[in-house]
Amino acid sequence: MDARLLDVVIGVSGFLVLLVLLAILPMIISAGPAYILAIILFIAFLSYAGYQVNEKIT
Repeated sequence: MDARLLDVVIGVSGFLVLLVLLAILPMIISAGPAYILAIILFIAFLSYAGYQVNEKIT
């Protein structure tokens, strides 16, 4: 798969993960920590995806 297309797919899926986390986490825990946790999980998702892409390319 083309690296540019893969980056776009990862970006879109990361955005969808963020939206789902922002919708679901405040129902489980209070709003303040839920939003911070959603951002942290979003960053972790993008970091892991980027790491995996770099491992596959090299």
